[in-house]
Amino acid sequence: MHQITPFLWFDNQAEEAAVFYTSVFSNAKIGNVIRNGEAVMVVDFSLDGQTFSALNGGPQFKFNPAASFFVTCETEAETDSVWQKLAEGGFVMMPLDRYDWSAKYGFLQDRFGVCWQISLGKLEAVGGQKFTPCLLFTGPQQGRGEEAVRFYTGLFRDSTITGILHYGAGEDGPEGTVKHAQFSLEGQTFMIMDNPMDQPFTFNEAVSFVVNCDTQDEVDFFWEKLTADGGAESQCGWLKDKFGVSWQIIPEALPRLLADPATAQRAMAAMMNMRKIEIAKLTQDPEARGTAITVETIVDVPVEKVWRLWTGVEHVQNWNNASEDWHTPKAVNDLRTGGSFVFTMAAKDGSFRFDFGGTYDAVEENKRIAYTLADGRKVAVTFESKDAGTHVVETFDAENIHSEAMQRAGWQAILDNFKKYAEHTA
Repeated sequence: MHQITPFLWFDNQAEEAAVFYTSVFSNAKIGNVIRNGEAVMVVDFSLDGQTFSALNGGPQFKFNPAASFFVTCETEAETDSVWQKLAEGGFVMMPLDRYDWSAKYGFLQDRFGVCWQISLGKLEAVGGQKFTPCLLFTGPQQGRGEEAVRFYTGLFRDSTITGILHYGAGEDGPEGTVKHAQFSLEGQTFMIMDNPMDQPFTFNEAVSFVVNCDTQDEVDFFWEKLTADGGAESQCGWLKDKFGVSWQIIPEALPRLLADPATAQRAMAAMMNMRKIEIAKLTQDPEARGTAITVETIVDVPVEKVWRLWTGVEHVQNWNNASEDWHTPKAVNDLRTGGSFVFTMAAKDGSFRFDFGGTYDAVEENKRIAYTLADGRKVAVTFESKDAGTHVVETFDAENIHSEAMQRAGWQAILDNFKKYAEHTA
């Protein structure tokens, strides 16, 4: 069986949220914590046997009711307690009350924006599962609920459709669309509903589902099937299926390598350069790297000013991108031998971001910088006065994931952008 784990995207509150949720629900605990240096990246936590992961991913994606978690409470006291804790500082969309489908039910967004449906009921009605992911098909996906149920249950092994209830003539939703569907994937219960009303929200990366795979063949299978017919690849094992639902197809080797200090940096650096995760490249010998690549340009600015524009973080943020749809929102630079730097590079549409960083091996003012990247590759930059300008030459070890031509083009584009910025600010 492939475990399917809900994955929650926070700005920088992942650890705070995990601690909060483990205080709300019983039989709860914090699990593995993955860090990038001192910064927390991912926190795993479990609530009554259900594992969740929380990411500090930045402000790009916001939770909305398209993806929520249906919580079954078997006593009225538990229902009231969970509701009160989650509602504090949150927003109530449907008050806790009696409805046709439950003696006590409510729908809310908590203080972090995560959406919950709290219902008094029996666990056997939801396959013995306390937390059930619920997908609300709305906006451009409205009316595709049944198609999704049949697609997902046809994709995952050990899947069954418990039941599909349709809207009838004269009801709130379009006749024949899904009022409520319940099904299981790999023994895990899910729910789907078609929204009877037009809404301005739909699925996004704030809630995704991690499919844990044992082999590369399994990774390849799910990647191909979920990106087919209108799905889309993203970075680092992320994708969207044809309904816009986000998934992460992750081999079991990746979290194991990221949790080991001896392999974490290498695996992280390799992952950052991948779309679909390839296990062999995660564990590739860092010494088996490609040849050195050189890019260069002449900047019509004196070397002293070139040095200042190259090394000052307030300037780095203005030129460190290869195209107009990327930028560097944050830069930290301890410019000295033994010092380190981290430049956060991000797509302007919020779809992806990563940290580019390393440690300085040599710093000779107005002449030369050499540093080692997190994955062990070496980079050297030289600055030479040439007439009234500066000859900038950058040489870096190639990695083994992208072609040398692609790597050269990317580094050259950033260098060309520096030249443009330096000459414009002269």
